[in-house]
Amino acid sequence: MDFTRQQKDNAVKFICDEIEHVIKDFGPRDPGNDGERKALDYMKSQIAEYGDDSHGESFKVAPHAFFGWTYFVGVFMMLAIAVYFFAPIISVVCVLFALVPMVGQFVFYRETIDWLFKKRESGNVWGGIKPKGELKRRIVLNGHSDATYEWHWHYVGGYNLFLTSIIIPIIGVIYVLACVVVACISMKGVIGTPSGAALYMGIASVIFVPFYIAFFLFSDIRRPVPGANDNLTACYMSIAILKLMKENGIRLENTEVVALVTGSEEAGLRGAKFFCRNNPDLWKDVETVFVTYETLRELEHLVIYNKDLNGTVKLDMPSCELIKRAAKKNGMDLKYGSVYAGATDAAAFAQAGRKSACIAAMAPQVKEYYHTRLDNYDNLSPECLSKVLDITVDFINEYDEKGLQ
Repeated sequence: MDFTRQQKDNAVKFICDEIEHVIKDFGPRDPGNDGERKALDYMKSQIAEYGDDSHGESFKVAPHAFFGWTYFVGVFMMLAIAVYFFAPIISVVCVLFALVPMVGQFVFYRETIDWLFKKRESGNVWGGIKPKGELKRRIVLNGHSDATYEWHWHYVGGYNLFLTSIIIPIIGVIYVLACVVVACISMKGVIGTPSGAALYMGIASVIFVPFYIAFFLFSDIRRPVPGANDNLTACYMSIAILKLMKENGIRLENTEVVALVTGSEEAGLRGAKFFCRNNPDLWKDVETVFVTYETLRELEHLVIYNKDLNGTVKLDMPSCELIKRAAKKNGMDLKYGSVYAGATDAAAFAQAGRKSACIAAMAPQVKEYYHTRLDNYDNLSPECLSKVLDITVDFINEYDEKGLQ
């Protein structure tokens, strides 16, 4: 398929206009909120308009559970410091109650404590354009509809304060464990009041208490952000491709092109995970590649993620290599990268055995708009969106012609 520069520019304008419309007209889109459901219904209607079909599904999500581990860390680490002066061994138990939710929820994106939080209803929507010839392969373009809660300390003090608000509490965990070891050795037991160096170490640990109190505001559930770049840019990049094809009467020879909008990504990839569980056999009839977009904002940081979920999940290298070739056709030698802290929906697809890759355009040291109220429709990058659109079109063309081989 081939489009003129004007047609592509019109598609970029469509992306920007629709992002503004969704933010202005549907309100906050935190996971499972009314605004997210309205946005999903609206996108489903657009997919139906530009594609051959549209589908949807709903699921329950606990929107406050994903970052609920910060509450556990705050509460149980302050308890660990308090009980240290009476029974150091109990401090270890408190530390475990702090770490298990953090590791389960944030490191591995499991539903470790979701059952403790109130549920809402979220969903996924999808649809596509079938080929004119024999169906031999499929490409699924993916973005998530929801927006996160504001990272308070990032908004207040930028990247350095944001990083400090995470690192010092973690240092505090290590320090308290070291205090316990010293206390148990000096006391020759696990119950009682530490003395000497162990006592002074315990007193010094009180310095971490303000940081654990501050941890309660790490993710401010009172303020969902607009989520223009993260991740309406991805939703409308996917839908814009269908619109371009529809308006120009284009059907690929052997490839179906699908737009998949997932809900509740910011709640721990819950939408993508549900999609994979609920549709285990869907799209396994032919070779299918999932291309997830994430925060298409900073052209200078455009990258292909080949590792995801805190660097623990490998994405599909043939798919990544095909994106790299498409980028070179557009004058960009994109590097491979990894999501070292966090995850994208591509990780959920990969964990379910699907071929997936991710295109992202955000700085490793996240900029001031990221996960703050500044991520609004007046802070988009049409230049970045235009380049990603060009790369996507060439990726689809080559994939239709050759597949991954």
